[in-house]
Order: sequence, then structure tokens, then C-alpha cells
Amino acid sequence: MARRRRRACIALFLVLLFAFGTLMGLRTLKAPDGLPALGPGPELAPFERRPEGNPAPARAPAAPAAPPPPPPRTIAPRASVGPAEADPAPRQSLRVYSDLHAFYYSWYGSPRREGHYIHWDHVMVPHWDPKISASYPRGRHSPPDDLGSSFYPELGPYSSRDPDVLREHMTQLKEAAIGVLVLSWYPPGMADDNGEPSDDLVPAILDTAHQYNIQVAFHIQPYKGRDDVTVHDNIKYIIDTGPAFHSQQPCGGSQPSVLESDALFWCAGVRASRTL
Repeated sequence: MARRRRRACIALFLVLLFAFGTLMGLRTLKAPDGLPALGPGPELAPFERRPEGNPAPARAPAAPAAPPPPPPRTIAPRASVGPAEADPAPRQSLRVYSDLHAFYYSWYGSPRREGHYIHWDHVMVPHWDPKISASYPRGRHSPPDDLGSSFYPELGPYSSRDPDVLREHMTQLKEAAIGVLVLSWYPPGMADDNGEPSDDLVPAILDTAHQYNIQVAFHIQPYKGRDDVTVHDNIKYIIDTGPAFHSQQPCGGSQPSVLESDALFWCAGVRASRTL
């Protein structure tokens, strides 16, 4: 009996000794230099010592609600059908940067100009997982409410051939300081499965971009039969027939820049590695 009491006293003494040592160790700890003494979490406002009995100051009133978003931007109709070279481009004082690029697709059409929708109504792209794809609708998009686009355009389902739309796009690019428009391009008479040939629109794009001091690079899309020879012919065609290249110098010279699908960025006449 006495032996059990002795063991219990020793165990109690060890527990008390461990607790005392832990407490003393915690009191000696301090935050490293450069770190706040408070633990992780939201920062606390600095405490202000106030005499007892003084109430804490009232909290500042909540910020007013954000104003409603502005209405969609509209374009005033114009009588001209091509780029108005006589009209000065707005916001010429804005600076653009040639290291900021934006891909641009000129394959859209609307009933107002083409008589039917082009590319806005393309086939719904199925999910790569058949089980997930089965839960989504199939068929084609149905403009103007259902568009083949991840986002609904501010200008609505427009036509790429509308010169007012083209000028508005250039204005938006310049307001964003984007200095290079990377134009998606197919050779003459070619298009993807959901579009129509649009090579004849390139001169208007080049001329309008030049008015806004925006350079143009060509993104050659993949097409059936494309190889080294056809790509060489494509670049030669762009150089020989493209107007306003005297002002396009993204590669340090007078040659247009070219970006192939699944390829590295390179310049016509400059050696570079690429894959087809």
C-alpha cells in the first residue's frame, strides 16, 4: 500500500514538473525579428489606450453601393462601306506597346451584311469526356441569344466586314495599349468548317490598323495539305499582295511577322525553328 502511494506521489511530481517547465519555456519564447507578434490571421487594427468609461468611437458608415454598370457601347451607323482613311483616328495621343499582342478573328458575319450568321452559329463543341458531354445539348448555336462564344460581345453578333465595327475594335485595342493585332488568316478561298473565306478583308484591316498605329502579324491557321512549300507560298503571297507593309515593322524591318498554328513566332526572311 505504501509503495503505491510512493509511486503516485512520484508520478504527480513529474507531471507538475513537466507543466512548470513547459510554462517557463513558453514565457521565454518571442516572435522572430521582422515578424508580427500576433499569430496568423487577419490584421488587427492598432489598439488605442483609452481611459475607462470612454466608449469606443463609432464605426465609419458603410461605403455606398457601387453604381450600376454603364450601358453597352453602341456604334453610330456610317454610310461608307470601307475604312474611312480621311477620318482621323481618335485618341492618337494614347501609346501602344509592340510587346502586347491580341489575337483577332475576322470570320464573323451577321444577317445585316451577309444575309446570315457566320461563325456565331457554329456547331457546339462537345466535351472530351463522353459521360460529361452526354449531359450537354448538341447541335448548333442559335444566335442572337445563343452565340458560339465564351462571352457575349459588347457589340452584339457583329459582322467583321462592318467598317464601324473594325474601327471600334481598333479603338478598344488602342485604349488597352495593345500594339500588335495577330490576325487569324487562311489562304485565299479557304476557311474553317464553320466559316467563309475572308482574305479579301485583310486590306481593310491593315489600313485601319495603320490609322491607329497598330501593327499586324499573321496567324496562319492549319489547313488541309499545308507543308513547307505551301507555307512559303503563303508568306510570299502576304508580302507581295499586302498593302501598308511599309508601316509594319514588328521584326525590325519591312517584312510582316508571321505566327503559324502550333509553331514558334518568327519573321519572314528570318531563320527560326518551327514545327508543322
